[in-house]
Amino acid sequence: METVKILDRLIKAKGVTGFERSGVTETAAELFREFTEGFEGAKVWTDVNGNTYASVGEKGPTVMIMAHMDEVGMAVTKIEDNGMLRVDSVAGVDPRVLPGSRVRVCGKRVLTGVVGAVPPHLTSSQKKAYKWNDLTVDLGLGKERAQELVSIGDRVTFWPDDVLDLKNGFVSSKSLDDRALVAAELYCLELLRKRRFDCRVVMCASVDEEHSGLGARTGTYSVNPDMAIVMDVTFGKSACCPDCFDMDKIALAVGPNIHPRMFEMLKDAADNARISWEYEPGMGPTGTDATDVQISRLGVPCGLVSPPLRYMHTNVETIKTETLLNCGRVCAEFITAIGEDWRDKLCLD
Repeated sequence: METVKILDRLIKAKGVTGFERSGVTETAAELFREFTEGFEGAKVWTDVNGNTYASVGEKGPTVMIMAHMDEVGMAVTKIEDNGMLRVDSVAGVDPRVLPGSRVRVCGKRVLTGVVGAVPPHLTSSQKKAYKWNDLTVDLGLGKERAQELVSIGDRVTFWPDDVLDLKNGFVSSKSLDDRALVAAELYCLELLRKRRFDCRVVMCASVDEEHSGLGARTGTYSVNPDMAIVMDVTFGKSACCPDCFDMDKIALAVGPNIHPRMFEMLKDAADNARISWEYEPGMGPTGTDATDVQISRLGVPCGLVSPPLRYMHTNVETIKTETLLNCGRVCAEFITAIGEDWRDKLCLD
């Protein structure tokens, strides 16, 4: 799989939380359909909320693999008399990372803007971090023209630069949370082409994870899986985050949000595939789609697989491609290990 090329297309697609399928640019949902419809025998559909699915296999238990395709972003809240835009966060953008950056405004057409603020020379406290009311998006337009092209509520994203190919297998970009794991779903499907498996596999690119979990709730209810694996990023180790997770290892969550037997089966799958992993202990909800998947209908045995990511919710999120692909590998290994005894393996009695 040409990982960087696929990531490059995925991160450039529009898909701010709640607006994954609307806009004037190619959307993440449309891309997921395009990629998965290329797999022989795959059944692809989109539900009323925008979740997009691809299923392969027809017999045995249903296994759902979920990764969310929405991204953090901003929304226009006001157009000033000078034509500049006021914006606010949609699900997790930190205003401290914005001054001096380029953004994409998805109005009646795509517009390029820059985020500006009062220069530090003119502020009374140069060490104070900027807040939302200190920032404006400058399109270079007057108010009348800005109002023709932009409406209140239009979504704004980090500028979609090409994925930056760093040294030693690292890549950096916006929206790797969680488009990178959508790419891992595609890689898992590619691996399954060459394997025999005795279950129905449903890949779900979910919506609205960053805000409400709507996609996970409705998608899981609709698919009604016998078991599920959520793939989402976790916090990667760096000089400023030394106690986070090793970038060379996948993280397997364990805790009350994770079914104990699913953890054991994922651990065995990683060991059998010789994939390095480490525990990610959680004391409660994981803050991922697993929170909502687990409690759908009568309850779904759920596991969580994560590649570490540096600089989350910024335009320079950084991940190691081999670790990312290992998430797809462990899911494929898990799926091919499912046999007639799957109910016994999940049983807690």
